Amino acid sequence: MEFDKTTNLIQGRNHTGKSSLIKALFLTLGARPRGELTKWDEGTISLVDFRVGEQKYRALHQSGTRALFAEDGRLIVATGSHGEWSDQFASATGFNLVLSDKKGESVPADPKCFFLPFYINQDGSWQSGWDTFSGLQQFTSPIGPILEYFSGIKPPEYYEAKAKRDSAQRVLDDLKRERSFLDKVQERFGKKLIGPKIDPENFTREIEILTSDITDLNLHQEKLRDQVVRERELLSSIYLQINMANEALRVYDSDLEYIRSEPREKLVCPVCNAEHAESFMDVLTYAEDARSLRSIAFRLQGDARLVETQMQTTVAEIGALDVRYRKIAQLLDTRRGDLQFRHVVEGLGAEQAFQAFSAERQVLEREISTHLSEVDHLSSSMSDLTDRKRSAAIQDRFREAYASALFELNMPPSEKSRLTLNSRPSVSGSGGPRSILAYYAALWDVCCSQTGSFLIPLVVDSPNQQGQDDINLPKVIAFVSTKLPKNTQLIVCSEIEVHFPFNSRTVLDRPYQLLDEASFGDIEAEIEPLMRVMYAASRSRLEGV
Repeated sequence: MEFDKTTNLIQGRNHTGKSSLIKALFLTLGARPRGELTKWDEGTISLVDFRVGEQKYRALHQSGTRALFAEDGRLIVATGSHGEWSDQFASATGFNLVLSDKKGESVPADPKCFFLPFYINQDGSWQSGWDTFSGLQQFTSPIGPILEYFSGIKPPEYYEAKAKRDSAQRVLDDLKRERSFLDKVQERFGKKLIGPKIDPENFTREIEILTSDITDLNLHQEKLRDQVVRERELLSSIYLQINMANEALRVYDSDLEYIRSEPREKLVCPVCNAEHAESFMDVLTYAEDARSLRSIAFRLQGDARLVETQMQTTVAEIGALDVRYRKIAQLLDTRRGDLQFRHVVEGLGAEQAFQAFSAERQVLEREISTHLSEVDHLSSSMSDLTDRKRSAAIQDRFREAYASALFELNMPPSEKSRLTLNSRPSVSGSGGPRSILAYYAALWDVCCSQTGSFLIPLVVDSPNQQGQDDINLPKVIAFVSTKLPKNTQLIVCSEIEVHFPFNSRTVLDRPYQLLDEASFGDIEAEIEPLMRVMYAASRSRLEGV
């Protein structure tokens, strides 16, 4: 079957193979759609020709084993590994989105993420959840990044810079760990070999290190002292509030005793002598105020305990700093006694070691400085690629497109100011599918605009969902036929006849007979050589050849 590069309609009643055909396309390319296909053989061989720009490819699949061929028939990859296929698919399409897995580690997105925003699967996409493909659970919160990627809020150039930044950051972190390890080794070595400094430069460097340590300690100590002052002030304020609450409760108890003392027609305030009509609601409100005050006092007691614990931690940190101060002071105050030849020899050996430490540290500092500059430059590039004005313009376009689609589909307007790309609607009844269609149409409007990252085929299977009536079903059919973006390929599956023009129409009329047995011989002649290459390459890899 050949699809037109513009608009395509696949028409047929239930069980004639519309969904089987579409799902086979995505499955061949590495994305398994939700929903089981009745009487569909999982061992079916499928071959999909597709184009990325001017480059043509062929994807072959059977039972989880896939092969990618170049236009000239050259095998690019043959594998049963989903990860390896995803890498090759990303390389062929230029798809460089990076997501987080369940362990919090960065991993490349796969084909299902590539197709997710552009395929409405009748077995998972017409509801409020993103259930188009199986296996999205391997990623942590993937929807937001996927939509930002394809809409242009965070374009492919952003993730290219991010990949370079993350690589440079990993190298930088390794260098910093190496520097920290070197410093620890030098510190331990220095404690064991304390001798006279024969080389004045070494003596100067030691003084510089001690001076730097003193400066760092002073800064840290000032910060901790300021913190403990603030914590003491906060604790004092909390205790003041507790005392005020307790005093108010004491007055309340006295007033309540007065109210209960004897029956009276008038309620006289014991403070200002004002007379009030005594009512049950007045007394109840008064008691409710007291209950609220007791609750506040209880919470304040908890806050006070937390602040006391934090203050004790801060005081302990200040005490630890004092210990470090004393160690440095002992080093600075050390007096040398009689100098022996053995001390000189030990000192010379120690100084050579310290010179080696110093030289290595200088090398590390230069490398750290270089990679730090690279990380800063790439971070700046990422910020430039997420310009707020452009992001706001994309969001505004999405909201306008969503409002227009809702109107076309006979749905009430929504609150536009709160809508984001990830605001997938959740509407019950027959209005649910129409709101979902409006949402996808708004996504496609921004993804197929100049800010979008890719022009990916749009697939709708199928528009007649949840009992649309004779008023709304024609609106849905008209919308998918005429109102979706014109600058990319469109594939629509429909159970009913569609009278709007499509450049390609395919009618399926045989239940459970999508595959044409009469064509098997001709198709086998084309597919069999590719199958032999795929399985031969797979066997060679398994055998280590």
